[in-house]
Amino acid sequence: MHIHVFLVLLIVISQPVSAKLYKWVDEDGNVQYSDKLPPSAVKKPHEKLDKRGLIIDKTGRAKTPEEIAEEARVRKLREETQRQIDEQKARDRVLLNTYRSEDDIILARDGKLATIDSQIRITYTNITRLKERLSNYKRKAANLERKGKHIPKQMQTGIDNTRKEINDSYASILRQEKDKDTIRKKYANDLQRFRKLSKLKADTHAEMLSEKEKKTDDAIVKTVIRCKNEEQCDKLWIRAKAYAKKYATTLVYVDSDSIFITQPPRTNEDLSITASRLQPQKGEREIIFMDIQCKKVLATDTWCKRPEAIKIRENFRSVVLGK
Repeated sequence: MHIHVFLVLLIVISQPVSAKLYKWVDEDGNVQYSDKLPPSAVKKPHEKLDKRGLIIDKTGRAKTPEEIAEEARVRKLREETQRQIDEQKARDRVLLNTYRSEDDIILARDGKLATIDSQIRITYTNITRLKERLSNYKRKAANLERKGKHIPKQMQTGIDNTRKEINDSYASILRQEKDKDTIRKKYANDLQRFRKLSKLKADTHAEMLSEKEKKTDDAIVKTVIRCKNEEQCDKLWIRAKAYAKKYATTLVYVDSDSIFITQPPRTNEDLSITASRLQPQKGEREIIFMDIQCKKVLATDTWCKRPEAIKIRENFRSVVLGK
């Protein structure tokens, strides 16, 4: 140790004031000192000494490609984490600037749900009109057949187009119900975050409204069956139509491969049932669903709320699926 110190001092004294001195360990494990760093030591750990022999800089070994890649991965992970934190802070600022209380959030949610509900009511009104049109077509077609005449091509086209419009309208309602579910989840998250940010406990009024929303009777959703494959859908469609025939109190006037409809309700006791097999959108499976209509009590009524209709609706999935 004393010899090394002596050698360092000797080398330092013999060097010009501005000269650099390096210290490193060679391949044999020996400590070396020199004013020039050999190529073999450049990528290895080494130290730079000042004129007094004190360390002024240290250089570690060169990093391996794996270490460099790991550092890049960790850096990217940190950057992504920070980006998410910044985005969350921005969303939090918007949330607190937009709403003053939990009730404001609930009112905003209910307003959007009410807008969609009004659109659903309009669609149901259109379905009623389409069913009346289809009923008239079928009545005229039946009269022609009794007289031994052929159904005109234009009339048959009208029948086919009306059936398709009815199916499309029900598909639209299902999409709107899905939108409502998305809205509920979005505002539930906003409400939870708002409570956390405001450090407030849910007040009784907000909880009551929230629970009430959870119990909303989206009847058409309860009668939706999503098929696993075409073969299963064929079997379920047969069962769905049989179920509809069993409980409908009005006469059948459409029974095809994709839609089953009984005549619209005329009296307070009538139950009109529609079953539909909807072709999937891209990437989705086929859907079978059922809708029950009775004579409206209020113009704003969408689905039938009579006890027998509710029971038929609640048993639909279990019967058709054989559970």
